[in-house]
Amino acid sequence: MNKNENVRLEDDLYNYVNGSWIKKAKIPADQPSTGGFINLHNGVEKTMLKEFKNLAKKSSKDELLNRAVTLYSKVMDEKNRLEGQNYLLEKVNYLNNIVDQKSFSDSLYYLYDNNYPLPFSISVSEDMKDATKYSLCISGPNTILPDTSMYNTPNKDLLLNVYKEMVKNILEKLNYPNQSELIEKTISFDDKIRLIVKSSEEWADYIKAYNPYPNSKVYKLLNPSLKQLILARFGKEPANIIVYDPRFLKNFKDLMENNYDLYQAWAKVNLILQNVAYLSEEYRNLAGTFQRTISGAKVMSSKEKFAYRLANSYYDEVIGVYYGKKYFGEEAKKDVVNIVKNLILSYKNRLNNNTWLSKETINKAITKLDKMEIKIGYPDKINDLFYNLSFSVNSSLIEIIDTLDKTRSSFEDKKLFKAVDRSVWVMSGNTVNACYNPSFNDITFPAAILQAPFYSINQSIEENYGGIGAVIGHEISHAFDNNGAQMDEFGNINNWWTKEDYKNFKKKTKLMIDEFDGLPLLDAKVNGKLSVSENIADNGGITSSLESLKRIKPNCDLKQFFINYARIWCMKARPEYIKLLLTVDVHGPSYYRANMQVRNFKEFHEAFSIKDTDKMYLAPEKRVIIW
Repeated sequence: MNKNENVRLEDDLYNYVNGSWIKKAKIPADQPSTGGFINLHNGVEKTMLKEFKNLAKKSSKDELLNRAVTLYSKVMDEKNRLEGQNYLLEKVNYLNNIVDQKSFSDSLYYLYDNNYPLPFSISVSEDMKDATKYSLCISGPNTILPDTSMYNTPNKDLLLNVYKEMVKNILEKLNYPNQSELIEKTISFDDKIRLIVKSSEEWADYIKAYNPYPNSKVYKLLNPSLKQLILARFGKEPANIIVYDPRFLKNFKDLMENNYDLYQAWAKVNLILQNVAYLSEEYRNLAGTFQRTISGAKVMSSKEKFAYRLANSYYDEVIGVYYGKKYFGEEAKKDVVNIVKNLILSYKNRLNNNTWLSKETINKAITKLDKMEIKIGYPDKINDLFYNLSFSVNSSLIEIIDTLDKTRSSFEDKKLFKAVDRSVWVMSGNTVNACYNPSFNDITFPAAILQAPFYSINQSIEENYGGIGAVIGHEISHAFDNNGAQMDEFGNINNWWTKEDYKNFKKKTKLMIDEFDGLPLLDAKVNGKLSVSENIADNGGITSSLESLKRIKPNCDLKQFFINYARIWCMKARPEYIKLLLTVDVHGPSYYRANMQVRNFKEFHEAFSIKDTDKMYLAPEKRVIIW
């Protein structure tokens, strides 16, 4: 048991359940955190590393799996990796041609087709107002620091200095000219970008990313040559272009005007940073310096882990199906399907008994639940993309990655004028996570998450409902969080609420924001707006799982339910990583996902006889329950 007997459960559930483990646990040097999801992920990775090591010695009958293993083996062959250095430098030097708007415009298609860093991104994604088709989407580039808000903190200069020193060391090792100038121009361009792109808090409201613009307006604001790129790449123009970040688009001309020398430097540095780890372990170690500083990790991961992770990044579904077939049992799948069905039934019951919604809105919500698709374990059919991902084994690693990136980009782009394939899985079977896809109105629970403490056929019903039950309820609840509530049963942005009902929902959303906003952690605070969608989902996950448990086992032990709920959020993290998550992660901190959420439930107070003098007590009038 991991219980800390020196902590009263009535004052701190999270540390009572997890405290002893947290005190003893050591964070691996190559990781920013450990516990909960991370431990399961490490276990799955350890299993697959052993599999890959064996598969590298003998071929599998599965051609796609062999490709993944071959890519793994190419990473392990460091001599081969270094052979790609001239290829990288030649590719970087092409950017010497980009000196003004004309040269940029003339080269735009070439840059896009060959995976060069552009000052904007082009992607194909499901249309948020018609999820049966795809749309062409435009958004701005990433900043050097993980979030725009970090440029207004005392750590800004410290972090940017680490970044500059890292780039300097890499450029010196590559013997690349004009090092200081490249670095300063990159920082200058980034300083302009960070003023016009969205923050994490803004991105969290993803409905606001849907901004259809006439093509002509995008061409005018972005670049006239975009039209030629679209015609060459897609064969014809879409009806319009979705602009994820209108502020960025409106300021793009000012960003680029007389700044093509800054863009050239920025693109060179980014291209090098994106690829240099493929050359050798020494380069990979240098290129990871900045990220390790931000996350708090002490050393880079092993070559074996890097090799597996790189292979998994391109062949995740292939590897996930292999993992699922070998390690996921049908008995567990049937049991979890039943839990999902129980939770959906509970949701319907709660909606039918809802006191703040009209019957009209309740019926629409139940329709959305009826249409929700359940994906558990791994897909029956591997996506066509992975059959296209082939490469020459005689090429250097960096050339292979370039080939795979071009193939994947081309495959994704070819979807633009096709019907959306709703059978696609957004998570692979070897992923320790779960998700709700608003465009598909489906929930996915990969095989890898279906193990203790989340789920086990050897755990009690109470523990399973406090674990995977709450996670399943969480994902269902995303259909009705502040973003999902604005999308209908087909995955389209569509107002299916009465005016009064939606007004009431917004009030409850505000209560959830206020409940979490400003909660202290280390010397930072929780951002209630950034984490509101996940907090609504956590809240709904507990309500639906509790109701399901009480229905199928009226005399259940709710203590086990809440204790295992706290256990699944167990995490020990480095201070740097906690602060990073508070800035960029839409999920609330693990400590409050356990301690704050349970305080909203009378069942918790009753199960542990929580009194108003206990720190875990929350007065009934302050408790927030949405679903």
